[in-house]
Amino acid sequence: MFDEPIDALSVRLPHDNAQVLIETDDGWHRFAIEKEIDPLMMESDLVMFPEPTNQIVLRGQLTGIDLHPIRVSKKPTTYTLAASQFYRSPKIISRTDWGANNEYLFSGKQIPRSDVPATKGNGTTTSGSSSSKRVDDCSLNQVNYPNDFKTSSTVTHDASGKPYRWAQRYSPEVKLLVVHHTAQKVTGDPRPPVERMRALYDFHANSRGWGDIGYHYVVDEEGGIYEGRNGGKKVVGGHVYCGNVGTVGIALMGNFEEEQPTMQQIQSLQWLLNQLSEQYNINLNRNVSYHGKNVKTILRHKDLISTECPGFYMSHTVSQVRRNVIAGDLIKGVTFPKIAKKQGYEDQAQTRLSTRLQQAGQELSRRFYRTKRQIRTAQRKDNPRLEYYQQQLATSTNLQRKRSPAVKPMRPTGTLYRPAQNNNPTTTIHTTTPNGHIRIRLSYTGNTAEISSTEVATINGSRAKVVRFGKDGNSCVAVSGSQTLGVGTVRMDAGGGVLTVQSWQTKWNRFRGVIECQIVDGQLVLISEVPLETYMAGLSEQPDTEPKEKQKAFAVAARSYAAHYMEPGNTKFPGKPYHGSDTGASFQSYSGVAYEEDNPKWLQSVLDTKNRIIMKDGTIVKAAYFSSDDGRTRTPKQNGWGNFPHEEIFTSKPDPWCKGMTLRGHGVGMSGCGAEGQARQGKKYPAILEYYYPGTSVVSRN
Repeated sequence: MFDEPIDALSVRLPHDNAQVLIETDDGWHRFAIEKEIDPLMMESDLVMFPEPTNQIVLRGQLTGIDLHPIRVSKKPTTYTLAASQFYRSPKIISRTDWGANNEYLFSGKQIPRSDVPATKGNGTTTSGSSSSKRVDDCSLNQVNYPNDFKTSSTVTHDASGKPYRWAQRYSPEVKLLVVHHTAQKVTGDPRPPVERMRALYDFHANSRGWGDIGYHYVVDEEGGIYEGRNGGKKVVGGHVYCGNVGTVGIALMGNFEEEQPTMQQIQSLQWLLNQLSEQYNINLNRNVSYHGKNVKTILRHKDLISTECPGFYMSHTVSQVRRNVIAGDLIKGVTFPKIAKKQGYEDQAQTRLSTRLQQAGQELSRRFYRTKRQIRTAQRKDNPRLEYYQQQLATSTNLQRKRSPAVKPMRPTGTLYRPAQNNNPTTTIHTTTPNGHIRIRLSYTGNTAEISSTEVATINGSRAKVVRFGKDGNSCVAVSGSQTLGVGTVRMDAGGGVLTVQSWQTKWNRFRGVIECQIVDGQLVLISEVPLETYMAGLSEQPDTEPKEKQKAFAVAARSYAAHYMEPGNTKFPGKPYHGSDTGASFQSYSGVAYEEDNPKWLQSVLDTKNRIIMKDGTIVKAAYFSSDDGRTRTPKQNGWGNFPHEEIFTSKPDPWCKGMTLRGHGVGMSGCGAEGQARQGKKYPAILEYYYPGTSVVSRN
C-alpha cells in the first residue's frame, strides 16, 4: 500500500535467482534482471500500470528486496509526429518539451556501472570483486581493441559547477546505430506515450541509479521521437554493455516478442537513422570492425551481445529497415513475420510432458468408468467377478486422486442440496458423475479475479475469506494478502457459504459450492462446481412470471439436458475441463444465488421435481427445448443436427399454442409458448413432457 498513487515499479533483487512476481492486468509478471545492460546490475525490469494505483500484490521471495516506485507527471506535451510530415526531417521532441526532470542529472543515489572499469597497476582492468564471463570478456576486449573504448573528452560538471551523477563522456566518432525495444508492452495501454517516456527516464536515472536515461532516442508507437541521454552529439550512452563508446542507441516503445511495431514507428525510425547517418557521416553500404567483429552500421542490440532485444518481430525487420534507409525510401513499410515465435526446447519438452500427462489422465478416466460399468453389469447378473471389479475401481480411483490431488468432491450442504434419497428403488438411476456435481464455465473475463466467501473457505488445503486469482503463464495463482495459497489448478470451496466474484460487475456473481480457477487456451477461466440440484436452483430459464406447471416441465427438461452432458462420452465442450457454460447461447442460462433469491416459485418447482429426469431405453434423453415457433416444432435434421440421440422422439409436432408467433430458438423439442399454453389449460407437467417427448419416462435418480 502506498500513501500516494504510483505509476510504475521496479524491484532491487537480492540475487540473480530471486523470484518475485507482481499481479498485473495480464496476469502474474515475474520481475527479471536485464543483464544485457549490465551483468552486475540487480535492478529488475520496469512494470508500468495502466493507471495510478495505491496497492500492488506481490508474491515469491520478498525478503531482502527494495521497491522502487515511480510517479510521473500527467502534464501533456505538444509535438508534431514525424510520420505525418513525409517530406521533412523527423521532429525530435527535446528533453524540455517532453518534461525531463534535469534534477535527476545531479541528485540521487549512485550505482556503479560495471562497464566503466577501474585500471589495475599491470594495465589490465577489473570491475570490482564480483565478476562474470561478460565482465571478463569486456576486460579482454578493452585490452585487444583499445581504440573502440577511447573517448575524446569527459565532462563531470555542468556550466554552473554542479557535478553530474553520470559523467558525460564523448566518442571521437560514431560508428554504429543500434536498434532496441523497451520490452514494455504498449498494446492496450491507455496511457499517453509521454508518460511512458517519463517513467523510463526515472527508471534509468533513479531506480538503476545512473543519473540519466541510457538510450539516445526513444520512438513511441505514434511516431514521436524523444531526445534521450543529455549531453548532445557523440555523448556516450548506456544501452549496450561494453559497447557504448562509438554507438548510438535507439529504442522503440513496445515488447516485440509479443506485439508488432506500428508503421509510424518504422517510418520515424527510418527517418531518424537517415538523419543520424548523415550527421555522423556513416556509410550504410559498408561494414565496420567493432570489437573484432565485422558488423553492419545499422544493427540490432542482439548483434553485439547475447540478448533477445529488439524482440522477435523487430529482429526480423531491421534488415528491411536498413535497405529502406539505404534506398532513401523513408516512408516505405516493412513486412513482419507471419508465424509466431517457435517454441524453445524447454517449451517443447513441457508440451510433450503435458500431452503425456493428459493422455495418462484420459486412460485413467476411461479405466475408471469402464470398471464402473462392469460393476453394474456384475451386480445385475450376480457375476462372481464382482469383487475383482470393485478392487479395480478402488485402484483406479486412488490413481486419479494421485494424478489430480487438487480435485476433490464438494460436500453437499443445506436442505435443497443434500444427496437425493432412494425413495423408489425400482426407478432409481445411478449416474457416473461423482456425487452428481456439474462443472459450469462462468462467462467472467479478465486475467485477474477477486473472490470473497461468507464463510472461511478452503483453497487447496489453505483457508481464507478473500482470495485474488491471477494468471501466471499456464497456471492460475491464488493469493491472500502476501501468502500464495495455490498454483496451477486452484479450487476455492465455500463449504456451506456463498462465494462472490467481487471483480465481476454484475448482479449474478454469487455461487455456492466450489469455484475452480484454471488457465484454458491462455485465458483465466472460473468454473462453478456444484451438485446438480444446486445448479438447477440457480438456472435462470423460467422466472416466477411463468405458470407453475410450465416451470416444472422446464425444470425436468433442463435437468435432463444437463445430466445428459454429465454422462461419460456425452461432451458438449470437447477437451475442456467443464460440462457446460452459464450462457443459453451455448448451454443453459445459469445465474447462481441471486436468481434463487429473486425467484422463490422457481426454487419450489425445482424442489417439487427434485432428481427427476427424462429417460428412454435406460439412457438420459437430451431434452432440447426452445422459446417459440410458428405453430409446429422442427426435427433435429431440419435444424441441421446430425446423429441426434433418440431422434425418433423429436418428430415435428403441431404446436397450436404458438400459432402466429415467430421461431425463436432452434425449434426442436419443447417450446416455451406451447408449455405455457398447456399449463394454462390445466395440464400437469408430466402430460406436457409426454406431448413433446413421446415414448419417454420421467424417473428419479441419485
